[in-house]
Amino acid sequence: MQPYLFFILLSFAQDGASCAGRLNEVFRQHCRRETTRPVGIQTQRDFESLQNRKGDKTMFSIIVPIYNTEKYLKRCLDSILNQTCPEFELILVDDGSTDDSPAICNSYAQRDSRITVIHKENKGLVSARNTGLRMAKGDYICYVDSDDYIDLTLLEVMQKYIISANAPDILIFNAIRQYPDRQLPIPCRIETGFYDKERLEREIYPYMIIDKTLPYLGERLYPVAWNKVYKSALLKAHYCRDERITLAEDNAFVYECVYCAESAYFCRESLYYYNRCEEDSMSLRYNEDFLEQLSLVCQYMKQHLGCRSAILAEQLNGFTANTLMNAVLSEMEHYPQKKEAVQHIRRKISGSILLKECRLKSLPLKPKIFLFMLKMRCYRLVWHLAKLNAA
Repeated sequence: MQPYLFFILLSFAQDGASCAGRLNEVFRQHCRRETTRPVGIQTQRDFESLQNRKGDKTMFSIIVPIYNTEKYLKRCLDSILNQTCPEFELILVDDGSTDDSPAICNSYAQRDSRITVIHKENKGLVSARNTGLRMAKGDYICYVDSDDYIDLTLLEVMQKYIISANAPDILIFNAIRQYPDRQLPIPCRIETGFYDKERLEREIYPYMIIDKTLPYLGERLYPVAWNKVYKSALLKAHYCRDERITLAEDNAFVYECVYCAESAYFCRESLYYYNRCEEDSMSLRYNEDFLEQLSLVCQYMKQHLGCRSAILAEQLNGFTANTLMNAVLSEMEHYPQKKEAVQHIRRKISGSILLKECRLKSLPLKPKIFLFMLKMRCYRLVWHLAKLNAA
């Protein structure tokens, strides 16, 4: 091997876990909601009837999209229904589950008038969330994934900050990863407190999607839907409208909501428990459409955010670079042998519109080298670089 290639490879051996870690995060969110054959869809008349039966507005609407999570669903619902702030509506959207989840939803709804259950055809997470969003009557809306659970004081704490911070457009709190034998806090890279528009523009937006000071184009704002409470008007104006998206769904609207918010409050409390108890089995599943699905997300974000500012356009270019690197790692995880992996990288990535559109000039050195090798079709070298990065 030429000496200069050795030093390039060596540079990628550092900070390797972060990119692979984000890939597993994305995989985990997608795999627990894979689609299956549809089960009885609710009629439009029934849906309109449910909307008409809803009473006056409440402060909070909680939307729980559900697909085959019978193992964890009761824990999730109990954590919501036992909130110390009892005034809220709970909207359960059964997205065509084939296990006992629909029966659990119906049983809970019979015992608690705050619950509305919608049974619909399986169309994915974005469709389920949007169905619940159309039903929501609260001033503020939050999402809870049905295999996760929340702290019993979540709504009470949010109510306190809404009152004391003059009703910010969005509130963001900390979360904990829940493993079978331990709990780990999810690192927060943003200072707690109130942010008006000027402070958001100065301290959040330039680093929101891509923070170049972090290894491998890491984000400063954790782009998940479930550790945030949104003002209803904000979310209903900027929700994800492309229901074809089934991977990295949260990215499609979370950044847009934060960017369009006039104010935000970042809370210090950890109030959400993110279930990682079945992480190993989920991370082993291979998604043949990984790059295609992430391409949908990239294109959606460019359409809705890229035109808003030059800073966001540059960050979205970094997001595209990250997507391409994750796609390479995806093929390598599924095809550990170099020859087979290289063949799949060549077949899937070489003609990608994302690779053609990705600009190298503004990228940090390591991603720039990686993407340059992809553009030059040096797939064997790309394999070695990614192998060192994932080690």
